[in-house]
Amino acid sequence: QIYSSELENVFDNFEDWLCIFPLHRGKASEDEDGNEDEHFVGKYKGFFYVYPTEEAGMEPKVSQSVPRNRPIKVLVRVYIIKATNLSPADPNGKADPYVVVTVGQEQKDTKERYIPKQLNPVFGEVVELTVSFPVESELTVAIFDHDLVGSDDLIGETKIDLENRFYSKHRANCGVASQYDM
Repeated sequence: QIYSSELENVFDNFEDWLCIFPLHRGKASEDEDGNEDEHFVGKYKGFFYVYPTEEAGMEPKVSQSVPRNRPIKVLVRVYIIKATNLSPADPNGKADPYVVVTVGQEQKDTKERYIPKQLNPVFGEVVELTVSFPVESELTVAIFDHDLVGSDDLIGETKIDLENRFYSKHRANCGVASQYDM
């Protein structure tokens, strides 16, 4: 099956195994105003279960699906097929896009293979990264406009929680076809 939107939208952000709660730094005083994003310091992944007292001594029902409490290394393959309706970044109304994929400190890009004067580029690239959960769980895919003079411009980016995708019950059902035809 081919999905017409982001898989996170179809599969509820792959939060079927744990819930994600944002962590915020406390305010210094009640009078302190400000944006909640300024106080965001991280996220907590977990579940809360409340048991009746007669079941409290029994083995927890969810412990079988909770990941082990140690790092796990995984190979991540990112298939970069195409981009559509990019915003123009050059004076000629076009862009010279290339992709940058980042996880933790590791970064790979297609800058040497940028696609000139295109708003609907077909990249046809595969990027492989080795990551360690839970330390490096957020994948960033960014599209930049290549400029000969000055720094390259960011056209757009998205962030994907790899850990949620890895542990999700939907993981085996989500993938790229073995063949891709325009």
